[in-house]
Amino acid sequence: MRRTLFLALALAPAAHAGTPEPKAGEEFDHNDWSLACDNTRTCRAVGYSPEEPANLLSLMLERAGGPNAPVIARLRNGEDGESPIPTGALRLRLNGKDLGSVQDTGNAEKVLLKQTQTDALVTALPRKARIEIVDGKGKAWPISDSGATAVLLKMDEAQGRLGTPGALVRRGDKPEASVPAALPVPVIVRGALLAPRSTDAALAKVPALRKAMIASLPNADECTRLSEGEQDEIEIQRLDAGHVLASTSCFMGAYNFSSGYWVVQDKAPYQAKFVTSDAEDFDRDDATLRGRFRGRGIGDCFSGHDWTWDGARFVKSSEFTTGQCRGVAGGHWQLPTVVSTVK
Repeated sequence: MRRTLFLALALAPAAHAGTPEPKAGEEFDHNDWSLACDNTRTCRAVGYSPEEPANLLSLMLERAGGPNAPVIARLRNGEDGESPIPTGALRLRLNGKDLGSVQDTGNAEKVLLKQTQTDALVTALPRKARIEIVDGKGKAWPISDSGATAVLLKMDEAQGRLGTPGALVRRGDKPEASVPAALPVPVIVRGALLAPRSTDAALAKVPALRKAMIASLPNADECTRLSEGEQDEIEIQRLDAGHVLASTSCFMGAYNFSSGYWVVQDKAPYQAKFVTSDAEDFDRDDATLRGRFRGRGIGDCFSGHDWTWDGARFVKSSEFTTGQCRGVAGGHWQLPTVVSTVK
């Protein structure tokens, strides 16, 4: 079950304008297909094998925002060390027609399915698409079309393509020029961190600081261990001349844990500002909070997100899912919902 993500911003000092917070795109699942769109309006739709007969194949269709943007496709021939997999030279067969050779393209940026293959898939998927990868022994391995129509319709909606000639599902005569342009990738300038002070560690023992952290929680469920009175250790990291990063344990589970993080003034009344309880550690080398969480114990699906210190607050700099839990260690694909360039 995908972990619900929460975010509260660490507010900047009033004199600093700060970096605009990237707005996360949307996610959508239906049957054997999933969608993830990011903050630039790029969307990625992924189809998996049917549950029966199951295999570790998956197909990703990616499309940037903006008028006349092409669809590109990638294939993943996953492995789990146990299940049988297609071997030898692979070919794509669609509704009984051989569309030529294919290979595991993975996440390689420039390795794609042929455009003719992609075009045929895009045409067939909103209707009835019997997609098969035929291996070197002639065995056919299916990729499901169940859920594809709903997911591709959602992609059209997210990109503002409904009713245009370039829509994947619901086409119409609305001008292609009406499709919203792709949004630029936000640029986040990483802030410099000050060196720790000898007095920083003592802040962790100050009762008023703990109370300020509790008071700033959006709700008690954001950090249950803290809000329910557990006395877990508070860690302090120096940020700038007047602020520290305070953290403490929030959740502990069978295969996930997370901490809460606050930007806190280093003097009374402390004025703690909650950042997130969906992070695991703070990397001082790149001034970034990170969280990586398994969707289930075997580690075949993850969610991840980062916040980068810009000198005034922590800004969401990355967020992604690896899609449905379908047996491949680490997940089949990395599907971002927030992207940025950090300098």
